[in-house]
Amino acid sequence: MSASIIPAMQRLIAILEAENSALEEARIPDALALLPDKQNAARTLEQEVSVANDRKQDLCPCCPDDEENPVQQESSALPYRDLLDQMTELGNRNGELLQRAITAQKRVIELLTSTPAAALPQNYGNQGAYAPVSERQALFVSKA
Repeated sequence: MSASIIPAMQRLIAILEAENSALEEARIPDALALLPDKQNAARTLEQEVSVANDRKQDLCPCCPDDEENPVQQESSALPYRDLLDQMTELGNRNGELLQRAITAQKRVIELLTSTPAAALPQNYGNQGAYAPVSERQALFVSKA
């Protein structure tokens, strides 16, 4: 792996932390503003990993990776384990918060666009509640 992967991971982690904070505080515009940065950071990280994998194959083309050797897998991932765990945890939390924000926004739209029920009378009775249609009383009586 490459040492340039660490800054790419740290940048993505910082963006995920900022986005999660904005989503937890219901600052949707702030979270949306971070989306291009998050996409760029993820793309950069993907490129760095790809470059590191290519460099690893170029260094030793005669010895293919021993994918079944757990010791080799652990030793190559050891420096990145904490960052990867943190990034995974933040990514999972980010997904939960995004789903919650989407659900809340849908509910607000439903409330704003729904029409009032036609069955409810539009006046109050003398007890302070909606009066049934049969018990409506006139407030003013005209003797003209």
